[in-house]
Amino acid sequence: MKLSSRARHAVRLMLEVSRLGDGETPVGLTEIAETTGMSKRFLEQLVITLKSHRLLRGVCGRHGGYLLARPPEEISIGNVLSAVIGPINLSACAEDSSLCMASEFCECRIIWVLLRERINNLLDEYSLADLLNNDRMKHIQNEFLSLKSAANCAECP
Repeated sequence: MKLSSRARHAVRLMLEVSRLGDGETPVGLTEIAETTGMSKRFLEQLVITLKSHRLLRGVCGRHGGYLLARPPEEISIGNVLSAVIGPINLSACAEDSSLCMASEFCECRIIWVLLRERINNLLDEYSLADLLNNDRMKHIQNEFLSLKSAANCAECP
């Protein structure tokens, strides 16, 4: 499973609105396009979805643009991904057991449900504010490095 570019770019868009707007100053899509290298047209499509899910709000006028609809600490990465790609689910049977006649005794279904829950819990654990906070990012990077080290040590003889 890979996250779509739409999903990854939506998180980047929300981070840039948070970073560049400081919660009070609307951020224009031209500025975000210049900062991220994404096309303005693509950003416009993302904004429509994020506004409809009440994660962004538009400000009209000469100095208009977009603001987060809630404080960055209240918007999880899971919120953003769910808005643009829907719920994360690895298997239809993990979401609805009635879709599979074997779901009551299927050993695999249990793994798919557990995996879905762990992924969703992780995505909901981190907010936009976490990714913009240097101290919090150091903690996240340390966790990443410890996982990477553990993976490399597992390959050692």
